[in-house]
Amino acid sequence: MPDDDAWGQGIDLWQMTDAPSIPDAIKALADGVIPRGVMRFASASARTAALSGDGAPVEGMASWLVAEARLEIYHGGSWLAWPPIPVQTFQVSDAPYNQTQTTVDYSNSAWPRPSFVAPPSGRAYVTISAAISNYTTDTSTIWAAWRATGSMGYAYSDLTKTGLSAQGVRVVGSKRLMLTGMTPGETVTIIPQWNISSGNSSDATTSGGVVLVEPAP
Repeated sequence: MPDDDAWGQGIDLWQMTDAPSIPDAIKALADGVIPRGVMRFASASARTAALSGDGAPVEGMASWLVAEARLEIYHGGSWLAWPPIPVQTFQVSDAPYNQTQTTVDYSNSAWPRPSFVAPPSGRAYVTISAAISNYTTDTSTIWAAWRATGSMGYAYSDLTKTGLSAQGVRVVGSKRLMLTGMTPGETVTIIPQWNISSGNSSDATTSGGVVLVEPAP
């Protein structure tokens, strides 16, 4: 009977004591080796069509998509880009500053919301950068922050951990935080936010805002 390979990969190797059948030996070897290599497909849709039935994808399988120019790993029932792909969005316009002492989401048109697929680690770094100021009074504050929401129920919101802040002056800076606990394959969206303690659009300003998401391997 066929013997297992020496590296524990479950590949059947034909033995001299087996019944002579070169086609069967070649097929057994190919069936063992091909799924463990990096398979090439013309596109994601071509891969879906090819990997069905007995050839369904299994955990850890790797494939290269020619049209997408991307390597993907099958993990947790989903194909995930590898290495994970960073995404970023840029602020288009400022907030209306028509509410005080409450954290408000930017509209998607004012500051587009980056979305990404959580990698196998379930972790991602989120960096927010901006120039912010609130000159209403010497003690008036302004925040540029964000929250996260996922397609499988993930949620994260913490103004003091995600946000940049200024008080009565102009501040230009960045803040980076690592999100954890996301479900691999979950689509997560980062929503930029603003908060002012007092004032309005005459004295409060946020400009040059950027949100960068770097899924962590």
